Amino acid sequence: MKPIDQIIIEFFQERSSSEEINKLNNWSESPANKKELNDYSKIWLWTHQLIERKPQIEFEDTWQKINDWVNTKNSGTIWLQNLAKYAAIILIVLNVGWWGAHFYYETGASAGQYFQVSADQAANSVIVLPDSTMVYLRQGSNLKYDPQFKDGNREVSLEGEAYFEVSGNKDHPFIVKTEQAQIKVLGTQFNVSAEKGSPICQTTLVEGKVEFITQSGKKYLLLPNQMIEMDVNKKDVRIKRVNTELYTAWKDGKIIFRDETLGEITQKLERIYHVNFIFNNPDLAEEYRFSGTFYRETPIGDVITMLKLSIPMTVTREEKFPDPDKIYLK
Repeated sequence: MKPIDQIIIEFFQERSSSEEINKLNNWSESPANKKELNDYSKIWLWTHQLIERKPQIEFEDTWQKINDWVNTKNSGTIWLQNLAKYAAIILIVLNVGWWGAHFYYETGASAGQYFQVSADQAANSVIVLPDSTMVYLRQGSNLKYDPQFKDGNREVSLEGEAYFEVSGNKDHPFIVKTEQAQIKVLGTQFNVSAEKGSPICQTTLVEGKVEFITQSGKKYLLLPNQMIEMDVNKKDVRIKRVNTELYTAWKDGKIIFRDETLGEITQKLERIYHVNFIFNNPDLAEEYRFSGTFYRETPIGDVITMLKLSIPMTVTREEKFPDPDKIYLK
């Protein structure tokens, strides 16, 4: 029988026999071994994504190392250790900025396994699915999918918010499932906002066509530059024409406000900056409105300074690290 390291590699290459998969399942029953398998699976997923689409970051030396080991036919423990070493370099480079994610196996090394990708609370993440669909996953959001899309089944489950650039395949529609509804597409670019427990579910279409399907089975066709918004409690559905950039700019690192109340603005800033706003003067939340554009890298202090130029208020910040800082407005 082959050593376990070689079986792991061939499992990721989809070359394992039934006997080898059974051995891997038995081996991964140990918590330590299961963690090791999960670690290797994360590395395998990341490195193969990077080969598919080179990120727009200058690290040519690292990229050459990736190509070098991919073309190497070594196997066993040494191969895996090198894979881990270079993948660690890749992850460090990609996490400079505002992209980052955690990957998990939901089941063991069997036919029914799924990946769950969780974007960091303070960072977005980018994922390339098995069909080359690109997903921008907003911070704090979760995406679950079959890492192989078996039998052409292109389904993902979303909790939170994500922007999709779906590769076209008219024989196998791409389906996004949320707690409130599902969105069916052939090839398009769109944004889905479906926070767990939120009374509002939104889908904004940039290009192509999508079909929005409620839990009751009712279908709505969405055209470019339209947004569908469903009130889960009232079962009310509205379609309206929108400036899509307002709903998709987050994936490009932009924060856009257009004639929004201070209350609405602080709700968005809380999600982005890991802070809590407290209104000592409740009238501030609805009395003043603001329009402006910031970049995600802008410190929260600078954002508040810009808001103060338009809104007469005093601000006090109380540091609570590692908990969210408290920012008092009056």
